[in-house]
Amino acid sequence: MKTLYKQYIVVTLAVIVVSITMSMLLIGQIYQSQIRPNTDAKNYEVAQEVKNIVTTMPSESYEAYFEAVAKLGYQIAVVDQSGSVSIYGNNFNKVELNDNMLNIIGSDNVYHGIQEYKGSSLFMDHFANDIQNTVGLAFSLNNENYAFFIRPANATLFSEMHLLLVSFIIITAVVILLTMILLARQLVRPLKQLQEATEQIAQEDYDIHLEIDRNDELGQLATQFQKMANRLAENDQIKKDFINNVSHDFQSPLLNIQGYANVLKDAENTEEERVQYLEIIEQETKRLSALTKQLLLLSSLDQKNLPIEKKRYSLEKQLKERLFSKRWKLDDKQMELVYELEPIEVFADEQLFEQVWDNLLSNAIRYSEDKGKIIVTCSKKDDAIIVVIQDYGIGIPEEALEKVKERFYRVDPSRSSQSSGLGLAIVTEIVKRHEGQFNIESKLGKGTKVEIILPN
Repeated sequence: MKTLYKQYIVVTLAVIVVSITMSMLLIGQIYQSQIRPNTDAKNYEVAQEVKNIVTTMPSESYEAYFEAVAKLGYQIAVVDQSGSVSIYGNNFNKVELNDNMLNIIGSDNVYHGIQEYKGSSLFMDHFANDIQNTVGLAFSLNNENYAFFIRPANATLFSEMHLLLVSFIIITAVVILLTMILLARQLVRPLKQLQEATEQIAQEDYDIHLEIDRNDELGQLATQFQKMANRLAENDQIKKDFINNVSHDFQSPLLNIQGYANVLKDAENTEEERVQYLEIIEQETKRLSALTKQLLLLSSLDQKNLPIEKKRYSLEKQLKERLFSKRWKLDDKQMELVYELEPIEVFADEQLFEQVWDNLLSNAIRYSEDKGKIIVTCSKKDDAIIVVIQDYGIGIPEEALEKVKERFYRVDPSRSSQSSGLGLAIVTEIVKRHEGQFNIESKLGKGTKVEIILPN
């Protein structure tokens, strides 16, 4: 498998190689078009000066003069008519004369070897230590014809400054390569952690702790990944709790139904007892039916496959109908109902909001003491419709306010037979599907205020 780290290093090396190659090609073009003609011209001027001096000095002194010029950083080769070569200064690596070099002996022609030399590629011809890579002129001594060929020694061409420049380029390339390798390691390490974390999640193990402390995009990715893992862990726990709660809530009424059904088999039961047992079985059946309906509704809301059939209808009328449907429960607990409803039309799913008001009003009545009070208001403010239902019952502890919207959560387990623990979860999902807000304020022992805000 090609790891990201290896790919990054390979790409880095490829970029360096391609960059160097392109640079060398460009430098080669500059050398061929500008530097080589200039170098040839400069060496030709030096050769002219040397020739002028040699032809004016005593013949016995020309060798000493060539030695002196060589010490100034030049390589010189003197060729006589027989083709014999005398070298002054550093030796040439190649001492093979071509026809053009031999033909200038005894003539006024100039040999432009630096300009015309074809040895290696690109700009490396500049450093070719070849006798053909020179500038040559003919001269005469004692009625004998000679030619000398001259070029700067490589030690002169490659000065201290050139050494510093080459060293700088090499060091820079090494530093860049090492930096890219370290950077690749820094990039790959968090990705490796994320890969391992992903494999861990695939095994349904959500106990993940990423040690990635960065302020860049990878750090943000790690933070969001950690949040996702935590949320998955919470959802997994919620799923397990959900299964346990559903099992418990179904088992209790089923056991009651089974128990009272067995009791009814007893022939010694009076007619009054039989009616009582049948009423209990009926209540438990209704409880199971209501729980099943709520589970189906919540499941449909979760899967987003429940059709939302919005229409414009009178919210005031709907709230009044729901309030009157609860009249018998209010009278049973001798509770006072106060409502102030503005005539407002809302664009929403009428059936779903019947569930919302039914759940909220049932909770307000259920968790209020006898002879308590409930206030319901409906008003419009700016671009929002606000419905408030306030009771003065037992209230909700502060630490439980964030949990009451969770499924099957009950503040008071002793009242578990009165509620499925799904009502507020259903309200939350319905309001969310209508792009509204669901707020709860409560103080223990003083009552609860719920607020539904819908877009107008």
